[in-house]
Amino acid sequence: MEDNKVKDEALEQFEITAEVQKTIEETVAKVKGEHPDVKVVFPIVVEGAEWDEKELYIGYFRQPTFKTFSKYLTAAQKDQAVAMRTLAKECFLDGDKELVDDDSLFLFGLMGQLAQVIEMRNGKLVNLSKTGK
Repeated sequence: MEDNKVKDEALEQFEITAEVQKTIEETVAKVKGEHPDVKVVFPIVVEGAEWDEKELYIGYFRQPTFKTFSKYLTAAQKDQAVAMRTLAKECFLDGDKELVDDDSLFLFGLMGQLAQVIEMRNGKLVNLSKTGK
């Protein structure tokens, strides 16, 4: 119970200021202009630790292409961390490259957030066949 309280307090302290939000929005617009084939840009913000050079690291990622997603699925059969790093490298568009290259920032910051980039959309199979036929 105490662990959840500590986690909740940490999340409350991790706020994105209006200035950072504006920078993120401007960078997303710039990145979309540079990559007209990209439908959506995912800005991912990771809080730096006391030993890091920055307070916040921001990376801008795209959804994976079919080829990239196929590489990810193949790698995931052997090693999930390697698969996620492959995904990060292939989908990175702009921002703090340390998120992809630095083991600590990647494993304990980016990797958990990157899963949202490949989150599946809601869908449902509509069964039109009649039972017994």
